[in-house]
Amino acid sequence: MYKIAIKFTPDERKDRAVICDSFKDCLAEHRDGPVFVIGSWQTGDFCHIYAAAIHHFSVDPSRPFAILLVEAEEFGAAGLFNDIQFAIQPTLQVGNRFTLYHTDPLTKNWAMVGMSAVANLDNARTPYDATFYAKDAVQQMAKGQPLSPVWADIVRGGEQVQSKAYNDICMSFMQEYIDRFGRSTGREKFICMWGRTSGAPNPSRALGGANPHYDSSETGNFQLCAALYAFCNVKAIFLVGDGFNEETVALPFVFNLGAFWKRSRRKGFMGRFQENGFFNYMTTFYDCDVVHVGMKSGGMDALGLWGQKVVFMDTLTSPQVTINRVEAWHTPNIVPVTISAMPTSMGKAIEAERRRDPTAFKTTFGSKGKVSAMAESASNLSDSLKLADMKKVAAAVMHLFD
Repeated sequence: MYKIAIKFTPDERKDRAVICDSFKDCLAEHRDGPVFVIGSWQTGDFCHIYAAAIHHFSVDPSRPFAILLVEAEEFGAAGLFNDIQFAIQPTLQVGNRFTLYHTDPLTKNWAMVGMSAVANLDNARTPYDATFYAKDAVQQMAKGQPLSPVWADIVRGGEQVQSKAYNDICMSFMQEYIDRFGRSTGREKFICMWGRTSGAPNPSRALGGANPHYDSSETGNFQLCAALYAFCNVKAIFLVGDGFNEETVALPFVFNLGAFWKRSRRKGFMGRFQENGFFNYMTTFYDCDVVHVGMKSGGMDALGLWGQKVVFMDTLTSPQVTINRVEAWHTPNIVPVTISAMPTSMGKAIEAERRRDPTAFKTTFGSKGKVSAMAESASNLSDSLKLADMKKVAAAVMHLFD
């Protein structure tokens, strides 16, 4: 694995010609193989590129493969570097040539200028391309096993730093779990409920993150937890991520796994993909049947690559490019469920605008004015899910349990 930095002086970070030429030079240097160009803000797409790399070297081991990671100032890349090194480097065999190019931080606008300059070059590839690059490998995954057996060895190997960290996490919450739910007597069923708040605009990120319509809501999460417990006959529901209110955390059948996750002293060395590997560890070493439920996100895709059973909620108004990607990775264990109304008022407002004009909103807000206008449209809408949609999700979950 080669790691090559693309440096810019302060003046060069605002120089269109320098930025564009630097990106073009990178792709020219690697003309014999694909270069997957991705911004550090596209966090949900990285697992698609990891999968593409695994598949690439399995079918064409001598052809080079590269990633051009374009770092934006508000979206640090430290965790991404850790994940790339974890996900790809240990899988490389003699003769594989993998190169990671990474830029100095640029403003997101200048980063996108550089990415646009190379988009049409012959060997430039996008995260969308990665989805289909890896389609065959994902479709052929063995039940309960990660995409790469090397990942399984790392997660389950007692001497590996990741395995030790996962064990620390389990030990940190085990006694409280037993005090509340008792010891298991046989294989029992659990749901991991994932909250998502990364798309919403906030004071530190005025335009929000990607796909705000895929955010969950505190109200919707409470409703869904109650519905899944009522319909799915599970031992408990684990909460993971942000976006859960006190009412949800206080439910007697809910266990807040996220609170214990944050206590892990070793969490700092991990990126998000390695964090998701914890659930492969948990389902391997503990006799439990787990289904993950959440909104459509890269996190759900990553869990699927770890061999986990996943049900994610998608929208009826997805553009065709999104529908194509979802279908490409739809397997017996990665199951999308389309719902009729999103669980946030902002999501409902975006959906309404899309129904009026399918091109009105793509993946992110382009201006503060657009945020304000959408917030105004959302002001009279609810943060709740429909019962019929929750029943669809519950049916998909029950189908995945052994």
